[in-house]
Amino acid sequence: MQRFVTTLTEFSRVGNLPDDVAFSIQLAIDELFTNIVSYGYEDESVHQIEINMAVSDSEIRVDLIDDAKPFDPLHEAADPDLDASLDDRRIGGVGIHLVKTMMDDISYKYENERNHLTLIKKFDA
Repeated sequence: MQRFVTTLTEFSRVGNLPDDVAFSIQLAIDELFTNIVSYGYEDESVHQIEINMAVSDSEIRVDLIDDAKPFDPLHEAADPDLDASLDDRRIGGVGIHLVKTMMDDISYKYENERNHLTLIKKFDA
């Protein structure tokens, strides 16, 4: 994950990304990466998680591609009850909720035995 942070820092500098946008992307990728590694694999095999980024004048697009078991976070992740007390809250779901809240657009598809999650974060040029 440290390699990604270093790459994102350089990518942000070259692409002139605002600091808050870079922070949102880093936080979202960290959350999603952790979920993939923690819940997506049921074996000890070597797996690859691919992160592709593209920046334009007004948005950054991140494509996260993995070979974990199929999981659509847009429809399969339960929304957390943010009004419940900490003792009464179910474990899980807050990270995905945070990602959904921070991004301007998210799409998911399962294709060629891979999860493809696309995140788009807009910003002022």
